[in-house]
Amino acid sequence: MDKPIFLNHQLSLSRIQTEDQPLLFTLMDEVYKAPYRYVWEDGGDWYVNLIYNRHTLRKELSRERTHYFFVEWQERKIGILKYDFPFSPREIEIPNAMKLHRLYLHKEAHGQGIAQALLDHCETIAKQNQLDSIWLESMDCQVQAKRFYEKMGFQKVLAYTLDFERIFPEYRRILILKKDLK
Repeated sequence: MDKPIFLNHQLSLSRIQTEDQPLLFTLMDEVYKAPYRYVWEDGGDWYVNLIYNRHTLRKELSRERTHYFFVEWQERKIGILKYDFPFSPREIEIPNAMKLHRLYLHKEAHGQGIAQALLDHCETIAKQNQLDSIWLESMDCQVQAKRFYEKMGFQKVLAYTLDFERIFPEYRRILILKKDLK
């Protein structure tokens, strides 16, 4: 088993393994659905079941480019971090880049500098791997997240409409944000 990655004395990352799926599912059922419930016809059940089931987790962990972690703060699992590299979006070419795929934190952890520490970690990894940029997707309706990423140096490069029928139509706009590292 991999050793945890300590980002500071209270914050660490532990690699998610296939056998962690029940814990991952339970955590994300709470952490994801709380802030995103309003965008889904079913409150987010379909999405959580799709993304955090055993089959999807096994498939994601089998990819060499995937790096998937529990975020632990004060010795408690409070969220997840997943990044993939090299990886470019389908909608626009972003060569030699890292995708910040998932960064979800329990609402109790907001405002503690944790998300910034996680982004700093991603930047360090990207630079160590000689990547040119980091990109992510954010729902346009998630104003707080969008504001945070812009404050961290990310800029909008594209907007598109997500084709998930279970998301209410007015919330389907997705932004691709990018931060250049060179």
